[in-house]
This record gives sequence, C-alpha cells and structure tokens, in this order.
Amino acid sequence: MPQKTTTSPQKNIPTARVNGVMISQYQLESGVEALLKPYADVKGKVRLPQEQQYAARKAVLENLIMRELLYQEACRRGIKATDKEIEKVMALAVEEAGSERTFKAMMVMTGSSPEEYRSQMMKDLAVNKMAASVVEGKKKPVTAEEARAYYDEHKAEMSGPEARWLLHIMLPLDQYAAEAEEKKAREKLEKIRAAGPGGFAKSLRTQGEDMGYVMRGQLHPILDSVVFSTPSGQITRVMRTEECLHLILVKEVLKAGEVRPFNAAVEKELQEKLYEMRSVAMLQEFTAKLHKKAEIEILDTFVEARLDMEES
Repeated sequence: MPQKTTTSPQKNIPTARVNGVMISQYQLESGVEALLKPYADVKGKVRLPQEQQYAARKAVLENLIMRELLYQEACRRGIKATDKEIEKVMALAVEEAGSERTFKAMMVMTGSSPEEYRSQMMKDLAVNKMAASVVEGKKKPVTAEEARAYYDEHKAEMSGPEARWLLHIMLPLDQYAAEAEEKKAREKLEKIRAAGPGGFAKSLRTQGEDMGYVMRGQLHPILDSVVFSTPSGQITRVMRTEECLHLILVKEVLKAGEVRPFNAAVEKELQEKLYEMRSVAMLQEFTAKLHKKAEIEILDTFVEARLDMEES
C-alpha cells in the first residue's frame, strides 16, 4: 500500500458518506497513520505485508463509520457534551502540551486548529455518552467460574512477552513540591520498603493497587526500566515521576512464552476482559441495526477496490 501523509487539503476529500455526512480522507489517513506507527521504521516506511495494511485501513474506516452512526443517533436523542465537560478536556489538552502557546503550535503542525480540536472533542464526548447509554444497566458481572472457563478454553492466549505481576503504592507529589515535603513522602515509602514484602502487602490494602501482569512499555519509562531489572519477590527503590513517588513489589516474573498460571491477577484480568467484550458485543449489535437503516457510501479507492475483489 502506498505511503501517505496527512495534509489539510485531505479534509475536503470524502472517503465515505454516512447518511450524507462526509468522512474525510484526512480522518482516515490520520487514523491509519496512528494505527500503523508502531510498525514504521526510522524512515517512516511501514514494515507490514500489504494484506495487513489493508486490514488496518478497513478497520479504521469501519470505526469512523460506526462513530458517525453513533453521533447521529446521539443527536437524534439529544445526547451531547456539556460546556463543563468540553472545557475540562480542553484544559487537559493544554496541560499535556505544557502551555496554550505550545498547544496551538501543535495544532498548526498537524494541520488543525484549537477550534477544530474543540469541535472534535464535542463530537467524541457525545459518541462516548451514546455508547455508554447502549450498555448501561445491561451488563452482568463476570464470575470467577466464567473467567476460569475462558482460561481453560484459551490457553494459547495465556502466553506472550515477558510480563511481571506488580503491586504498586503511589504517593501524589507535585513536581515543584518543597524539599521537606518530598523528604517526608520518601521516608514514608522507605519505611514500607524496609518492612519487606509482608509489610508491603499490608500497606497495599489501604494505599495501593494490584496492577496484575504488566509488559514492557506499559509503564512510565522510569518505572519500566527499574521494574524490569528487579528480581521476583523484591521491592524496587523509591521512584520519582512528574507528579508522584512510587514503590513497586515485583510479585512474580513470567518469562516470554510461558503460560500464565490461573491466579488472582489472571482472574481479575480475564474478568475485566470478558466484561469489556460483552460491552463491545452489545455496541456492535446496536450499531449493526443503525448500519442497516443508514445510507452508507464508500469512496475510498483502496477499500472499494478490495471490496470488489472480495465480491467477485
């Protein structure tokens, strides 16, 4: 598949229409670019077979169509984002950028503007509310027995890259906190560390979390480097990130390719996964009904050509 870059003119080129509403080539290319970014080399060339790149492109377009259908249904039902919700999202975006000036500069670099970003956030919030309303009150909790049954039937999914079962205690601490304040917080965590794994487990009940199995790249870079060099059963040193102090107990190390044992961490992980799968299934069923009633026109040349091949 030819490599493309997202540009502002693509905003006016339709790649699909949903009940007459345009989905632009810019939206599609941006989504594909983000999805395939992890597979790009240093020169930006995606190192994936063409079939997989096509599948990614098709998936992005289908998701854009689904979200447009949900948005149109949200508008029909009067579901929308509040001014307070929008302002909160905008404030977070500016905070993450570092300043309003930097945020505006980032918008310019991506061929967008704060106004367009705000408009998109309004739409995204409405879509998320609509999706939540579809599954609200309909999902049943996943039992331990259901999690165990899934585990037994999907053993092939229970292995992968090296993973570590982590227990995490975190103390909020502003990056500009006074030296005395930081010292006091560090002493508190050092006391927990000195108590060993047993003392750590007791402290975890009131001020920490069981993170379950975590793989490389899922944590803050500082935490990632320390955690993955800490042996099983040991507690890391006290670590500092921008807004917190951290202490982590590496409860168990699972080597690459090793099947995870069915324990509390796996049970919790599978319960969350199955719960989410139920939500997705409900949403897919709902949007399938919207899809049947909608007028949808695919204009993307790559997807059109592929659909023609599949139908012939």
